[in-house]
Formats: sequence, structure tokens, C-alpha cells
Amino acid sequence: MKNKIEKYIGNKNVFAIRYQPIANEKNYAFCHLVLGGEIIGNVNEPCYLSVWKSSIKNIKVKLENDTESLFDDEFNNRTDREIFELIWKANEAKEEHKTEFKYLPVLDNKIWSNCGFSIDETTDAYLITMTKNKDEIKFIWEGWREPCSIDKIGKLYSVSLEKKLVLETLEKCLIEIENNT
Repeated sequence: MKNKIEKYIGNKNVFAIRYQPIANEKNYAFCHLVLGGEIIGNVNEPCYLSVWKSSIKNIKVKLENDTESLFDDEFNNRTDREIFELIWKANEAKEEHKTEFKYLPVLDNKIWSNCGFSIDETTDAYLITMTKNKDEIKFIWEGWREPCSIDKIGKLYSVSLEKKLVLETLEKCLIEIENNT
């Protein structure tokens, strides 16, 4: 059976969701986060739509009602790498802390819970964070393991965009999924 045409919801050069329904299938589709023009995950890996919908709804609610939880004063005057490490360090055991970042404080685990970003298995090969950066939402991510391409593993990327754009994209994604299931 032939798959339906893929669609990009949002701005695929900055922040979008790649959505491609699977013909005669209501529970699965190909859904992928797109950050800075990069598709996050394996484009041939389908997702279970109810998990995607639930994750997208949770992220949307957080952005609508609790954006302040995506910021800590320790983020002030820090590089993207330092912010990224602060977030992950908040969930690591002391022996896991990277030597080059020992100077960074260990934040409360809630910063990792609030800023760590995951949708489902399609994002598992990447370490992704979402933070509040003034009036924008900033995504910082790093390739972690395959299926991320080898040349991107360990490299840090970031993109900042208006919160409104993120919310609109998430809402359009939810509507698209609902209309096709």
C-alpha cells in the first residue's frame, strides 16, 4: 500500500513537524520533529499516533501555562553548550558529570524534567532541550546515537523562535492528526 504525501507543518527551515500518513492505517504515521531544517530521527520509522498526540498536547500545555518553568537564573550569560550541560547535569549522578563542566552548578532535577524534550522513539537518538530565552523558545539539541548521522553525533545545534510559532505549529499538527485518524 502506498503512503500518502508528506506534509510539513510549520516552517521546515526553523521548526516544523513532518507528517506523512500511512495508507489504510489510522494508528500509525511517519511523524518527525524538524529543527533548524534537520529532520530529527529516521524518516522511515513510523510512530504510534496516540503517543505523539499525547506528547504534543503536553508540550503545548506547558508552553501555554508554564513557560517560566523552562528558565533558570543559571542560564543567564551562559553559552548554549553550558545551558545544555546544566539541564542534563540536573539528571546525572555525580560520577557522570563531564570533567570540562564541573564548574557548573547542579540544578534541581525539575529543570531537567521541565526542559528535557522528548516526543517518542523518533526523538530518542538526540538529546533535546527546550528553554525560555527572553520572549522566545530555544531548542538546543545534539546528536547522541544512530540513527542520527555519524557526522552530527556530539555536535550541538540551536534555534530560537517565537513562542507563538511553536504553539501554532503544535496546534496545526494536532488538528492534522485528528483529521486523519
